[in-house]
This record gives sequence, structure tokens and C-alpha cells, in this order.
Amino acid sequence: MRRPEKAFFLFLLLAAPALRAQDVEEDFQAFHRRFSAAAYHYPRHGAAPLGLVGFEVYADATVDQDFGDEPYVETVLGDDLLGDFLVVGRVGVRKGLPGGIDLGVAYGRALDTDIKLLSADLQYAILKGGTVSPALSVRVTGTRTLDAEDYELDQYGAELLLSKGFTVVTPYIGGGVVYSEGRFESSGNGTFEDEETREIFYGGVVINLLLPKIVVEVEKGEVVTGAVKVGFGF
Repeated sequence: MRRPEKAFFLFLLLAAPALRAQDVEEDFQAFHRRFSAAAYHYPRHGAAPLGLVGFEVYADATVDQDFGDEPYVETVLGDDLLGDFLVVGRVGVRKGLPGGIDLGVAYGRALDTDIKLLSADLQYAILKGGTVSPALSVRVTGTRTLDAEDYELDQYGAELLLSKGFTVVTPYIGGGVVYSEGRFESSGNGTFEDEETREIFYGGVVINLLLPKIVVEVEKGEVVTGAVKVGFGF
């Protein structure tokens, strides 16, 4: 092997770890921005307050259809997903408090992964709504990972939520701003961090069947996702 060829080969050997780390960082950033959008704790309910005696227990799930069709699945998740779908499921409870305030907590998990999520939200009704008038609320929420191993997420959001209740259905729309901070421990490639602030929008309808209430919601963060919720309460 000639000297220039040896020098070029040596350069490739020395540069390979740095190039690999750059690839991992780019994959992680793409993963974090896509996953944090799917993991956001959307309301999936109207803007009217529950009231002092009101409460709700629920289970919901959001689906990102093409999440698994990206290189970051192998890099960050170790190809744990069974298909292209990412499903984030949650169970939670909301309770009405005095003054038009609702408080909620939820536990979630990204299926086929070890990523577990704890979320909380506080909602205040600016307009409580009535027979002919809509309800308008401001809502703040936070989510973080539990027992994190490789990936950690801290996320905070603030929204405005508008709805109008009818006898059986309550359509609603909303939007806000979300800040997400992620951290990834890559074996052999170091630690990577990423943060971003993005706008989110959503719209849905609550179908009030008394027992249960069914919610269908469409959400726009990094991509468009869909969610279904089943709740019990009053």
C-alpha cells in the first residue's frame, strides 16, 4: 500500500468514530422531535370546567402511523417497535376544583418500548359556557419520563381551548406552544441533548353517551396524529 493510500486509510479510521457520533446525534434529534410531539399530553376534552363535584377517569391512545419508518428507530430504540406505528397510551384522572379550575394527572407508556411518562395539567375556565355561549379555557401541562434509561424527556406546554357543548356532542379546538427537552445516553457514542419550542394545534369532538364518553381528536405537532379516548365521570 502506497503512503498516500495509507494516510487516507488512517484518516478514515480516525474519523469513523466522529462521523458515527454525528449520525447518532442527527438520529436522536429527529427521534426527539417526532416522539415528543406524539407524547404531548393533549386535552382530549372540552373547555367547560368539570365543577366542584365533577370528575373523570379515562384511558386514551395516540397513534403516529409512520413513526417506525425512520433510521432513529434502530439508533435510539434498538428497533423495538413491532411495526411502523408508534402508540402512546395513557390512563388518567381529572377532578373539578372551585373557581372553574380542573386538575389532572396521567400515567402513560409508549408501547413496544420502555419509555414511561408522567403527566399533569391545570385548566382554568375564562368562560364557563352556557346554552348559547362557548367555553374558553387556558391550560398548562407538563410531562416527564419515569425510570428513564437511555432517553429522558421534560416537556411543558400552554394552550387556549375553545368548545361548545350540545346535547350529545361537544366539538372543540385549541392551540398553544410546547417546549421539549430531551437527553439520550448512547452506548459508545456519549450523551446527546436537544431542545425545541413548537406550536401545536388540535381539534376533536366529545361524544357524550353518559357511560362512557368517547373522544376522537386530530393533532398537529411535528406531524399529524390521531387519538381516541374513553372516559367515565360527570
